[in-house]
Amino acid sequence: MASLPKILVVDDDRHLMVALTELFQADGYQAHGVVSAEEALECCRRDTYHLVLCDLQLPGRNGISLVRSLHEACPATALVLITAHGTIRNAVTALKRGAVEFITKPLKPRRLLALVRALLADPPAYLPNRLLVGGPGEVRTFDGMIARSPAMGAVFERIRIAAATDTTVLILGESGSGKDLVARSIHKRSPREQGPFVTLHTGAIPHEQIGGELFGQEKGALAGAAEKRPGKLELADGGTLFLDEVSTLDERTQIGLLRVLESARFARVGGHRERMVNVRVLAASNQDLQQLVAAGRFREDLFLRLNVFPIRLPPLRERAEDTPVLADAFVREFAAKYGKSVATIPAQTERLLTRYPWPGNVRELRNVIEQAVLLARASTLEAQLLPQMMHRDPPREEVLRISIGTPMEAVEKELILRTLAAYGGNKTVTAEVLGISRRSIYNKLAEYGVVQAGADGGARSATNGM
Repeated sequence: MASLPKILVVDDDRHLMVALTELFQADGYQAHGVVSAEEALECCRRDTYHLVLCDLQLPGRNGISLVRSLHEACPATALVLITAHGTIRNAVTALKRGAVEFITKPLKPRRLLALVRALLADPPAYLPNRLLVGGPGEVRTFDGMIARSPAMGAVFERIRIAAATDTTVLILGESGSGKDLVARSIHKRSPREQGPFVTLHTGAIPHEQIGGELFGQEKGALAGAAEKRPGKLELADGGTLFLDEVSTLDERTQIGLLRVLESARFARVGGHRERMVNVRVLAASNQDLQQLVAAGRFREDLFLRLNVFPIRLPPLRERAEDTPVLADAFVREFAAKYGKSVATIPAQTERLLTRYPWPGNVRELRNVIEQAVLLARASTLEAQLLPQMMHRDPPREEVLRISIGTPMEAVEKELILRTLAAYGGNKTVTAEVLGISRRSIYNKLAEYGVVQAGADGGARSATNGM
């Protein structure tokens, strides 16, 4: 499946710009047009183009200056300069600045298309673009993700590399860090962008049902299976399948997925007919799959197949410089959604947001900001609108000493209760920190007889006063 090369037309003659854009679109390219060098640079900060066709005479910054900037930032992009004033000096200057071709007006459509086809006959799989990554401290927006940190700039770069290929990608990161956004971005930028994007959250499905959800099932294959139905693999044919929390797959499903990755073949649960599928697999996990392999809980051969091109999303606490940027974006989003006048985040609020460790990552930050905007009665997001736990000093580092021979049940109980106390009785945060579900926390607390949070923020047991 070939990706359509992207062309950017830059000409202050709007009629000519539109005509050229439509000419390239009719010839099968993705084409976009702007009327100034500043707009062209802004486009290149958001996307990468295979070819840029720009006029020499532009308002403000001229075409040669634009060509020089784009040649430095996007060395694999073909740059073509057009002008009504064709002179040898201008041609030489343009070529020295990085243009690959210099043509004069009036443009002949057939000649222009022949030139573009020749330049784009074998487009590179990967187009470097330093404008997308930006400089230190610059805020970058990338397919719905917003960041200032170099760590996320590196993630954006790996997304672009992955999107230019059809390889399997393993997205690693804690819960709430945005693994689904990374997967959608890879699909959107890939040659499969016109195909379906299908998601399967394997961690939310009972083990006995995962196979049917992934591979489909024949009538009577499982109890209650009254009819045959396709699985997510078939639904994703020609596109991308995103397997979230792939670490939760059972042994049998792991074997079936390995076969798909090796041969593109599978059979529905309860069926024998082999089916072929053309699908790209993106997998995500908040667990360390290598540790699971070492523990015998995940197949090594499947891990090696999934881990062809890993992308690690850093937790929010490792990129604190992104917290104010994200908070500001969420404030604007929810102020517009709920018709609120909130527009600014004062310094005190920003300090609390930045120092908090965010165990729930970007998802938790988003939820906190949404709640605060709903509560706001003024144009500023005051600190008192934030949850009480964020006003406390960060919990001090504690060591849990365990005597040799202590039963695992006792260790688990002490760990859960101590963590719960450290985070002020907040069950959601405790679940995120320990890497278990919120339901598991409630079940464990009920098992321990914990009925409420104590006055000191710790957990109180109905049976033993812990």
